Amino acid sequence: MAQDPKSAEKIIGYTFRNASLLRCALTHKSFANEYGGESNGRLEYLGDSVLNLIVAELLYRATPEEEGVLTELRQHIVSREPLAAAVREMGLLSYYRLGRGAQENVQLFGVKPTSDVFESVLGAIYLDGGMESARVFVQTHLLRSIEQKSATQP
Repeated sequence: MAQDPKSAEKIIGYTFRNASLLRCALTHKSFANEYGGESNGRLEYLGDSVLNLIVAELLYRATPEEEGVLTELRQHIVSREPLAAAVREMGLLSYYRLGRGAQENVQLFGVKPTSDVFESVLGAIYLDGGMESARVFVQTHLLRSIEQKSATQP
């Protein structure tokens, strides 16, 4: 990783028992292709499902809205832009292990791969610490960020 993984844990707000999960969550496929090991793709897949469940449950508990409205709210919250913004706000890209070509073009790193980092870290937290740890991560780094932005917009 570009920086000490313990620093990434402080940013994330979670200490891993299995540090290899965090290392994998912060490994782009270009790095894995060049240097070996597993990329974050499988963790991103898991994290996507965990994220949808957490947000759906929180919305269900927070509002009496009907299914269609809840679906629209959830889709907005779990979309790429808010996830990528959360990753950028945490500064997690500086911990993301990239292959040489990707490192050279990191300024062009798009919303999709950036949002994938959020989901892969969430998947790693879920595997390491369970649903409650995953819920805290989502509430702290995604939902609070969205609430703060909504409060500052007219």
